[in-house]
Amino acid sequence: MKNKKQNLKKVIKLYDAYHNGEIPTIENHEVNPGLAQDSRENYIYFTLPVSINFQRSSPAMWAAALKTYEDPATNYLFFPELVVQKRRSEVQRDLTKHKLALQKNKHTDIWIRISKTFNEFFSNDPRVLLAQGNQDIGSILNIVQKKQKKDFPYLSGPKMANYWLYILTCYTDAKFSNMSEISIIPDTHVQQCSIELGFTTAKDNQVIVSKVWKELLNGSPISPVEMHPVLWNWSRNNFLPKV
Repeated sequence: MKNKKQNLKKVIKLYDAYHNGEIPTIENHEVNPGLAQDSRENYIYFTLPVSINFQRSSPAMWAAALKTYEDPATNYLFFPELVVQKRRSEVQRDLTKHKLALQKNKHTDIWIRISKTFNEFFSNDPRVLLAQGNQDIGSILNIVQKKQKKDFPYLSGPKMANYWLYILTCYTDAKFSNMSEISIIPDTHVQQCSIELGFTTAKDNQVIVSKVWKELLNGSPISPVEMHPVLWNWSRNNFLPKV
């Protein structure tokens, strides 16, 4: 990247502004039932919904996930061993009841496929997957994005896979090695910020955006994923303060 030193100064200025309270923040929108951080159920709650969190409002998705979890009639959706016993039509009906699934066919098929994956390969437990990857970010991503990519539709994508691991560090007791391997989450806000900062253009895809941030922050005290809440809130604040 050209002007890396100058660009890094911009990033550090933004990072400091966020942590000094100069960038307004909203409450965490990943609403949840407050399950024990180390429980299987908590890991599942912060895994399955992530796989269908695309082309939609993330806060609305998590609100729908909580309603679905708290409804006794639909709570089974968060137990892969129960999902695989249901007819597709039942799963579709229950995923759409509280608008957890908006794309009723695509979202249903993703939810069922990933539930089957955990049922068949990981004892219905995301923690088993993480253990197979030795709690190492690179090894876990290798399983999800390469070795068993077809078993993790959408969760294997550059945005979802990194968002998932980031969310696990926030809401579970997961401890990972090589945290710098978690890419920045190239969602709409991060892409817009990258353009605003002059790091990328509107033509650059998610992979390029992630690569640019990884290269820029390599060797710095800030990991790419640490910049996600900074940029997310900066974008929502109309890119103020200016850097």
